[in-house]
Amino acid sequence: MVLGIILLIIVFLYILISTTVFKEYNEVEANFETLVKVLETRDLLLMRVLPEVKNKKTKEIIAKLVSERMNAKKQGADELLIKDVALNRQLKNVYDEINFSKNPIVKEEFRRIVHLEKKLKQIRRQYNESVDKYNKVFIKHPKLYLKYLKMKPLNTYDIKETK
Repeated sequence: MVLGIILLIIVFLYILISTTVFKEYNEVEANFETLVKVLETRDLLLMRVLPEVKNKKTKEIIAKLVSERMNAKKQGADELLIKDVALNRQLKNVYDEINFSKNPIVKEEFRRIVHLEKKLKQIRRQYNESVDKYNKVFIKHPKLYLKYLKMKPLNTYDIKETK
Protein backbone atom coordinates (compact mmCIF):
# COMPACT_ATOMS: atom_id res chain seq x y z
CA MET A 1 0.00 0.00 0.00
CA VAL A 2 2.75 2.47 0.97
CA LEU A 3 4.82 1.37 -2.03
CA GLY A 4 1.82 2.02 -4.31
CA ILE A 5 1.38 5.53 -2.92
CA ILE A 6 5.11 6.26 -3.37
CA LEU A 7 4.99 5.01 -6.97
CA LEU A 8 1.88 7.12 -7.60
CA ILE A 9 3.65 10.20 -6.22
CA ILE A 10 6.72 9.52 -8.36
CA VAL A 11 4.57 9.10 -11.49
CA PHE A 12 2.69 12.30 -10.65
CA LEU A 13 5.95 14.24 -10.15
CA TYR A 14 7.35 12.86 -13.42
CA ILE A 15 4.23 13.95 -15.32
CA LEU A 16 4.28 17.35 -13.64
CA ILE A 17 7.95 17.94 -14.43
CA SER A 18 7.72 16.66 -17.99
CA THR A 19 4.67 18.79 -18.79
CA THR A 20 6.11 21.96 -17.28
CA VAL A 21 9.85 21.72 -17.76
CA PHE A 22 10.22 19.65 -20.92
CA LYS A 23 7.13 20.75 -22.84
CA GLU A 24 8.81 23.68 -24.55
CA TYR A 25 12.04 21.75 -25.09
CA ASN A 26 10.18 18.87 -26.74
CA GLU A 27 8.42 21.35 -29.01
CA VAL A 28 11.80 22.82 -30.02
CA GLU A 29 13.15 19.32 -30.72
CA ALA A 30 10.13 18.41 -32.86
CA ASN A 31 10.42 21.64 -34.88
CA PHE A 32 14.16 21.12 -35.27
CA GLU A 33 13.69 17.58 -36.59
CA THR A 34 11.11 18.82 -39.09
CA LEU A 35 13.47 21.59 -40.15
CA VAL A 36 16.34 19.14 -40.66
CA LYS A 37 14.21 16.79 -42.78
CA VAL A 38 12.97 19.56 -45.06
CA LEU A 39 16.47 21.05 -45.38
CA GLU A 40 17.86 17.65 -46.34
CA THR A 41 15.16 17.22 -48.99
CA ARG A 42 15.82 20.71 -50.34
CA ASP A 43 19.56 20.06 -50.43
CA LEU A 44 19.11 16.80 -52.34
CA LEU A 45 16.97 18.59 -54.92
CA LEU A 46 19.57 21.35 -55.12
CA MET A 47 22.28 18.84 -55.86
CA ARG A 48 20.13 17.39 -58.66
CA VAL A 49 19.74 20.75 -60.41
CA LEU A 50 23.23 22.02 -59.67
CA PRO A 51 24.70 20.63 -62.93
CA GLU A 52 22.39 23.05 -64.75
CA VAL A 53 24.19 26.02 -63.17
CA LYS A 54 26.73 27.48 -65.60
CA ASN A 55 28.83 29.48 -63.13
CA LYS A 56 31.48 27.06 -61.84
CA LYS A 57 32.36 29.16 -58.81
CA THR A 58 28.71 29.30 -57.71
CA LYS A 59 28.41 25.57 -58.28
CA GLU A 60 31.44 24.86 -56.10
CA ILE A 61 30.26 27.20 -53.34
CA ILE A 62 26.80 25.60 -53.21
CA ALA A 63 28.17 22.05 -53.24
CA LYS A 64 30.58 22.93 -50.43
CA LEU A 65 27.88 24.64 -48.36
CA VAL A 66 25.44 21.76 -48.81
CA SER A 67 28.13 19.35 -47.66
CA GLU A 68 29.00 21.53 -44.66
CA ARG A 69 25.34 21.90 -43.73
CA MET A 70 24.81 18.15 -43.82
CA ASN A 71 27.90 17.59 -41.65
CA ALA A 72 26.81 20.36 -39.26
CA LYS A 73 23.79 18.28 -38.26
CA LYS A 74 26.15 16.04 -36.32
CA GLN A 75 27.68 19.04 -34.53
CA GLY A 76 24.41 20.40 -33.15
CA ALA A 77 21.62 22.85 -33.79
CA ASP A 78 23.66 26.04 -33.59
CA GLU A 79 26.18 24.90 -36.19
CA LEU A 80 23.43 23.65 -38.49
CA LEU A 81 21.63 27.00 -38.29
CA ILE A 82 24.83 28.91 -39.07
CA LYS A 83 25.49 26.72 -42.12
CA ASP A 84 21.88 27.05 -43.26
CA VAL A 85 22.15 30.85 -43.14
CA ALA A 86 25.38 30.75 -45.17
CA LEU A 87 23.82 28.44 -47.76
CA ASN A 88 20.65 30.48 -47.95
CA ARG A 89 22.64 33.62 -48.79
CA GLN A 90 24.06 31.92 -51.88
CA LEU A 91 20.84 30.41 -53.21
CA LYS A 92 19.47 33.48 -54.99
CA ASN A 93 22.21 33.26 -57.63
CA VAL A 94 21.47 29.59 -58.23
CA TYR A 95 17.72 30.10 -58.32
CA ASP A 96 18.01 32.96 -60.80
CA GLU A 97 20.08 30.81 -63.13
CA ILE A 98 17.94 27.67 -62.78
CA ASN A 99 14.74 29.62 -63.32
CA PHE A 100 15.81 30.32 -66.92
CA SER A 101 16.58 26.67 -67.69
CA LYS A 102 14.75 25.19 -70.67
CA ASN A 103 15.04 21.62 -69.35
CA PRO A 104 11.54 20.50 -68.20
CA ILE A 105 12.96 18.11 -65.60
CA VAL A 106 15.02 20.89 -64.07
CA LYS A 107 11.98 23.20 -64.17
CA GLU A 108 9.97 20.58 -62.24
CA GLU A 109 12.75 20.13 -59.67
CA PHE A 110 12.98 23.90 -59.34
CA ARG A 111 9.23 24.08 -58.72
CA ARG A 112 9.63 21.52 -55.93
CA ILE A 113 12.52 23.51 -54.44
CA VAL A 114 10.44 26.69 -54.44
CA HIS A 115 7.63 24.78 -52.69
CA LEU A 116 10.11 23.55 -50.06
CA GLU A 117 11.49 27.06 -49.59
CA LYS A 118 7.99 28.30 -48.78
CA LYS A 119 7.60 25.43 -46.34
CA LEU A 120 11.01 26.19 -44.82
CA LYS A 121 10.02 29.79 -44.21
CA GLN A 122 7.07 28.61 -42.12
CA ILE A 123 9.11 25.92 -40.32
CA ARG A 124 11.86 28.42 -39.46
CA ARG A 125 9.25 30.74 -38.01
CA GLN A 126 7.76 27.88 -35.93
CA TYR A 127 11.23 26.86 -34.77
CA ASN A 128 12.06 30.42 -33.69
CA GLU A 129 8.73 30.75 -31.86
CA SER A 130 9.27 27.48 -29.99
CA VAL A 131 12.83 28.52 -29.06
CA ASP A 132 11.52 31.86 -27.78
CA LYS A 133 8.96 30.03 -25.59
CA TYR A 134 11.65 27.69 -24.27
CA ASN A 135 14.00 30.58 -23.51
CA LYS A 136 11.25 32.45 -21.63
CA VAL A 137 10.70 29.42 -19.38
CA PHE A 138 14.47 29.03 -19.05
CA ILE A 139 14.82 32.63 -17.85
CA LYS A 140 12.21 31.99 -15.15
CA HIS A 141 14.08 28.92 -13.80
CA PRO A 142 17.74 29.23 -14.85
CA LYS A 143 19.15 27.37 -11.83
CA LEU A 144 16.89 24.37 -12.46
CA TYR A 145 17.82 24.20 -16.15
CA LEU A 146 21.55 24.94 -15.85
CA LYS A 147 22.51 23.19 -12.66
CA TYR A 148 20.16 20.24 -12.38
CA LEU A 149 19.11 19.47 -15.93
CA LYS A 150 22.34 20.59 -17.68
CA MET A 151 20.32 22.53 -20.28
CA LYS A 152 21.18 25.92 -21.75
CA PRO A 153 19.35 28.70 -23.62
CA LEU A 154 18.90 28.06 -27.34
CA ASN A 155 19.57 30.37 -30.27
CA THR A 156 17.04 31.45 -32.85
CA TYR A 157 17.94 32.52 -36.32
CA ASP A 158 16.50 34.80 -38.92
CA ILE A 159 17.52 34.82 -42.53
CA LYS A 160 16.40 36.75 -45.53
CA GLU A 161 14.25 34.29 -47.40
CA THR A 162 14.88 33.55 -51.05
CA LYS A 163 12.08 32.99 -53.53
